[in-house]
Amino acid sequence: MTKNIFRSAEHRSRFIESMQRLGKIYDGKYDPEYASALYILTADLSTWQKTSDYISQHGIDVEEMLQEVDFSGGYGVLISLAGNLFNNQQHLDPLEFLRLDEANFHLALNALKVRRDGLLLDEF
Repeated sequence: MTKNIFRSAEHRSRFIESMQRLGKIYDGKYDPEYASALYILTADLSTWQKTSDYISQHGIDVEEMLQEVDFSGGYGVLISLAGNLFNNQQHLDPLEFLRLDEANFHLALNALKVRRDGLLLDEF
């Protein structure tokens, strides 16, 4: 995987800063559970501002996030995917991906790749 998976330089910065702040980098590799979820949650500044309070080095409370924060239909799918990739907190039917616009569909696919393949610190 390469740094080209990020939507923007700001997305990349939010992701790296949050992973460093949480201390979720081990042996030169980003923790795949946190990385896949934070890849989604940091993609958009507005979403990051709504969700960052639910994230700590002890976990991501996606259930509470979904109950307390109003997300559009597409972003609700992405937040559920983040919870599923993080620690299977949320069930997500793959058909839900069809509700996503093109940009968010690719974001979802990249998040799956991050979870599967991981990201190395030296890639950035």
